[in-house]
Amino acid sequence: MARNHSQCGPMESRLISLFASLFFSVPTAAFIWLGVNKGLAYWGGFLSSTYLFACIIVFAIMALLFPQLFPSILGGLWRGILKVGHWWGG
Repeated sequence: MARNHSQCGPMESRLISLFASLFFSVPTAAFIWLGVNKGLAYWGGFLSSTYLFACIIVFAIMALLFPQLFPSILGGLWRGILKVGHWWGG
């Protein structure tokens, strides 16, 4: 039982890491939402803010389910955002 408890971590530490991850995941979701809307503006489209909130919720669930992997996921997203930004010319 003690081994399982130390492997998972207590629920309090998971919640603390979730709130800490929101510091990084909310701006990431906002940049993704703004970037997609910027691209859609050329064709007259727009995503509502519901998609922004859905993206934040997905990031929060991923941070809760995969606390060890979540920083790598966000790092990959930021590298992708930078590559797309360089590809589109800033």
